[in-house]
Amino acid sequence: MVPTAKNLLTLLSNNDVTFFIPPYQRNYEWDDSQCKVFWEDVIKTAKTNEGGTHTEHFFGSVTYFQDEGVFGEPTKLILIDGQQRITTTMLFLAALRDIIADSSQKKYINSRYLKNNNSIDETEYKIKLKQVESDWSAYKKIILSEDLSTEDKLSAVWHNYNFFKTKINSFIKENADYNLSKLIEHGLDKFSVITIELQPKQNSWENPQEIFESMNSIGKPLSLADLVRNYLLLGLDAETQNKYYHQYWMKIEKTVPKQISNFIRDYMQGVTAKPFRQASENNYKELYSLFKKIFANEDAENLLYNLSKYSEYYSYISLSKSSGSVAVDKVLDDLKQVNVSTSYSFIMMLIAEWKKGAFFDYDLVNILEAFKVYNYRRRILGITQNENKTFPTLVDKIQLLIKAKDKKREMFQILSKQENSMRLPNDVEMTREMETMNFYSFKYCKYFLALVEENLTRSRPDLSDSHLQIEHIMPQKLNEQWKKSLGDDYEQIQQTYINSIGNLTLIRHNQELGNKSFNEKKDTYTNYSGLQIAKTMITDKNDWNENTIKDRSIWLIKYILEKIVPIPPEMVRTNNFVPKEGKHLSFLELQLIGSTIYFLNDTSITAKVVSDVEVEFEGKKWRLSPLTREIFTRKGTVNRSGTYNGSQFWGFDGMRISDIL
Repeated sequence: MVPTAKNLLTLLSNNDVTFFIPPYQRNYEWDDSQCKVFWEDVIKTAKTNEGGTHTEHFFGSVTYFQDEGVFGEPTKLILIDGQQRITTTMLFLAALRDIIADSSQKKYINSRYLKNNNSIDETEYKIKLKQVESDWSAYKKIILSEDLSTEDKLSAVWHNYNFFKTKINSFIKENADYNLSKLIEHGLDKFSVITIELQPKQNSWENPQEIFESMNSIGKPLSLADLVRNYLLLGLDAETQNKYYHQYWMKIEKTVPKQISNFIRDYMQGVTAKPFRQASENNYKELYSLFKKIFANEDAENLLYNLSKYSEYYSYISLSKSSGSVAVDKVLDDLKQVNVSTSYSFIMMLIAEWKKGAFFDYDLVNILEAFKVYNYRRRILGITQNENKTFPTLVDKIQLLIKAKDKKREMFQILSKQENSMRLPNDVEMTREMETMNFYSFKYCKYFLALVEENLTRSRPDLSDSHLQIEHIMPQKLNEQWKKSLGDDYEQIQQTYINSIGNLTLIRHNQELGNKSFNEKKDTYTNYSGLQIAKTMITDKNDWNENTIKDRSIWLIKYILEKIVPIPPEMVRTNNFVPKEGKHLSFLELQLIGSTIYFLNDTSITAKVVSDVEVEFEGKKWRLSPLTREIFTRKGTVNRSGTYNGSQFWGFDGMRISDIL
């Protein structure tokens, strides 16, 4: 290891070397914030030196090692650290070259810093800095002053090149007589670096991979994707690196762009059926450490092959790319609409089994339909707790699904055996929630109303249509006509029902209907809305009031439960979750608080559920078993032991409480 203090431009002007960014390095990722700091440092350094005070700016370290040379070509220096800073410097120089008026200065910048005059032909050595493949096209065209494609212009390379051109042009306007060459002479030329040349062939301990991982990079921290790519490629010889990079890693970059870290974390969850923390700057290193443990014995090429293959499956879910099945794509898109990103690892592993032939298309659709219904129900209730911890563990249930004859029912069975926070909500709980919830403020209000329209007409409205609106039938602001039609209790009626599901519809109209009369609204719903949901249970009514809103609420709730989120009949009323070991279910967990239950032997005897474990009977609070004994005692039919399991003698909504349990 040979550390040396050097001037940045002296390093870059050496025509005996060409810098190479190896394929395992990340793409160029500096953004406006880092480029702004760079620009301000150049200006500050230049102005200080122009004022007569000598100053330098330390620009960090540059670490590299020499690759095997090619006779007649410059020495090839492989960058380990410094890629982002050197690329940014080159883009600044290119922008300056393209703006500066003096042709000799243009030529000087071009030949001294950007291109390599010692290269004998137009090979990759001709350009002094060879980028990674994904940035190479845009960078090469900028250096060679060629036209860029639309795809090239999506790169950070092009963006930052233009950032510097904008800054330089603005600077010229404010400093009309300024000689731009001073930005180099007094600014960039005063940037110093520490170069560290590794010598891995002479010193085995100077392992580029280990040194790379131990460095604290200036600028953006390495992502999980960066760390994993380096881990898989860095220890290989140059030829194998390039082969694996082009064959596998570039496919991953193109398949799941900007999502590689999330994909790798979800792949880890899929392989282990265990949850890990979400991929973020705070825990990239932690996830990387776990990645190395999980795949410690995996061959690099085999792992890269699997990652590239599974990235394709991941793209079906996360980026809505085609899976090859229209039916599968549709249900995946439906799931994405209600944000099920915590389940991506499970879904990805399902898709992998489907691609292996373990499932037919309709099998996978049925499994995902059950999972969709489960998530739809939970979104209506606003339940998301523990999904990030539980969904990855469902991977262990995939073999049960493969073996099951009725895969949809098996999926429902699996979901109905989760603990309380992950429960499959039954119709009782769903009905109670939808009867009283503020459906207008519900995040997915428009989406669920669109699903109703789709079930009525087989055509789902385009949610991105600016004319598609959620309409309050009874308006939010009542005029005198509406007050009169609602009656003396209009204030209470509006407060109670204004945002209820029964008072809402979708319309496709380019004007607000506001507080127009019900007859005027009916005309619009009938002739101009273009939607069946704006007609059904509305336009056949003569008045719009408390009773019609209730009737439409009952219809919509029943329609949603039966047509959009149907579950197996045996699960409609029973609790669909498993209590923690050693714990009995409470009235709270059964969603029965506030409900009236009845004595099965005499249904005229009722009690009101008032807490987790108590009911109110004749103005007194009882636990269910003592109350059961009291009633049998009054009837003179108490059993010898006087002990009862109260849940067996009471019912709710046509079911025995013990059966609900």
